[in-house]
Amino acid sequence: MTAARPGAATPGGGDAPILAAVLADSLSLLRARRPAEALALIARLPPPMAADPRIAARLGYAHGLMGRLAEALAAARAALASGRADLASLDLAGNTFTLCHRPQEAHAAFERAARIAPESPAVLYNLAATARFVGRTQEAERAYDRVIAAAPDAWEAYRNRSELRRQTAGRNHVRELTAALARPDLPWRGEVQLRYALGKELEDLQDYDRAFENFERGAQARRTHMRYDVADDVAAMALIGRTFDKAWCAPALDVPEPGPAGPIFILGLPRTGSTLLERMLGRHSQVQPLGELQAFGGALTEVLRRAARPPPAGKAGMIQASAALAPDAVGAAYLAATAPLRDARPRFIDKLPINVLYAGLIARALPSASIVHLTRDPLDTCVAIYKTLFEEAYPYSYDLAELGAYYNAYRRLAAHWRAALGPRLIEVAYEDLVSDPAAVMGGLMPRLGLAMEAACLAPEADASPVMTASASQVRKPIHARSAGSASRYRARLGPLLAVLET
Repeated sequence: MTAARPGAATPGGGDAPILAAVLADSLSLLRARRPAEALALIARLPPPMAADPRIAARLGYAHGLMGRLAEALAAARAALASGRADLASLDLAGNTFTLCHRPQEAHAAFERAARIAPESPAVLYNLAATARFVGRTQEAERAYDRVIAAAPDAWEAYRNRSELRRQTAGRNHVRELTAALARPDLPWRGEVQLRYALGKELEDLQDYDRAFENFERGAQARRTHMRYDVADDVAAMALIGRTFDKAWCAPALDVPEPGPAGPIFILGLPRTGSTLLERMLGRHSQVQPLGELQAFGGALTEVLRRAARPPPAGKAGMIQASAALAPDAVGAAYLAATAPLRDARPRFIDKLPINVLYAGLIARALPSASIVHLTRDPLDTCVAIYKTLFEEAYPYSYDLAELGAYYNAYRRLAAHWRAALGPRLIEVAYEDLVSDPAAVMGGLMPRLGLAMEAACLAPEADASPVMTASASQVRKPIHARSAGSASRYRARLGPLLAVLET
């Protein structure tokens, strides 16, 4: 999850013409997510102008978009340290901190922005988003209420607000959401957000038929406006298995016992409990949780860019070219990319689910890494994915038949990694984790080279930020209520059941 788009304000007219033009043009480029062009534009400024804190804010966001976390954090902090940050700079810095997995610093920046523009829907939206990340749920709900009151077409705010807490019969937004869905001028993007919000609230109220109807209609509206063919992903996963075969993965097995340092990858599919497991492991004194990092895929892309001329085309080209790289170069690039986020704790967690595609390469690129594959009942997994609006990620999640086809391909790839990686792949079942957390964690810790600590069994006591779709759920004690929850929708799952391999 990220905060709103940058650009709560534009530069004033008192600047020198050259600086004013660069401030305005670079901001436009950043709004269009064209960071390289923004950096090139800023590079033309003479040194005195380049030292302006507003330029630093733009540099920070540009570097953040490009995954250059050290440069991004340094520039964003410099912009705020001057004490002269304007509204646009605070907005850019806050979004930069969000990109760099620093939600507490992001929230502080948006709090400063709210003092300048307390009624700005864009500022309030960002404030609400980061308040949710850092566990300030009531503050987030109040801010979303103000966003919706000031800007009734801020559709994402409705859904984000619905996800903050479990809705009750006496305190919910069902009537408001139903009225918003009846608007004759409702755009399709608005319908998608409102349908998922209403589905979630109706599910909280145990009105399961109406809940599923809204999830289904929201998913259909989203899928209609996407260009996606699940066959491409199915073919890519099959090619990954053939390319990174047992022989290719074999050197990954020749590693020492787990040591006291190195990354812990939690991977698999979304909505399988990865945030819960990360929170439990992150309570350990030697483990730093870093959330869903894009760093491994980014490191691989960077090493490919340096090694291949021209760069490989298409998924198949990328997969085959990746297998020809020196794995240690990818590992070094990954550790360099994550270094700005790490503290003194020797182990850190990267829980991006899609890293399951790279499991073989991770095992060879990072001999010190632990790879934890988190599994969950297939039907529960698919239904949980289907009920979640992921925005641009996981395009297979908006059609039940496509979801089933993707799940089948994922399960075949997981079976391949299980055979190829042997003990390097540590498997944890969500159902076991929530029904007997002490036994699961007691067995997992030695495989990670860690001693068991009692704090790992109380993730609800962790006040650290959460930046995933589970941000509100994981602040509660461990429970098993979600196990088997798909059964309530089984009669509506025909297209999924027809495809899903058992």
